[in-house]
Amino acid sequence: MNLWSRSLSPEARRRQFEELAREHEPALMRAALRLTGDQAEAEDLCQETLIKAYVAFEQFSRGSNFRGWTLRILANTHISRYRSHRRAPDTVSWEELGAATVRGEYDPPGEDLGPEERFVEHELSEDLAPALEALPEDFRLAVILSDILELSYKEISTSLGAPLGTVRSRIFRGRKMLRDSLQEYAESRRLV
Repeated sequence: MNLWSRSLSPEARRRQFEELAREHEPALMRAALRLTGDQAEAEDLCQETLIKAYVAFEQFSRGSNFRGWTLRILANTHISRYRSHRRAPDTVSWEELGAATVRGEYDPPGEDLGPEERFVEHELSEDLAPALEALPEDFRLAVILSDILELSYKEISTSLGAPLGTVRSRIFRGRKMLRDSLQEYAESRRLV
């Protein structure tokens, strides 16, 4: 494995990272936007990904696919953030609460969603997220990279460091596992 030489000065290593990061940041940002659906969240996710990539840059193999490597970090970071956010209670800042109290009303954030959006955000995600998390990690990452980030099979193959046939198999089997685990949900709501 041809890792970035530790004999390089920290400044030279930083310049190499910055050059690669600038080249691939637009693709990372597009992927982050697809995952989060929110510009500010996507910027935070992209920034956190690049920080993690910089910290681990000595482990990156020279000649490897930097975009694939950082997309994997992005996907893992998003999954971790999603899990921790889901476990955290909803909070309201003192400023929001104070302003709402002065007006005599308080509308919790996110209440401006329409009925369909609320259904997708609340009902569907409550069942889909656990089903997605229940997948073995290899299948979950392949499905997320394919169906959420909309990467090509070749890009996923590069990101995961797995042969193309393995990627296709993981996506097919991951989708089948999701479909099987969500079958009862769909039937109970008469969606199928």
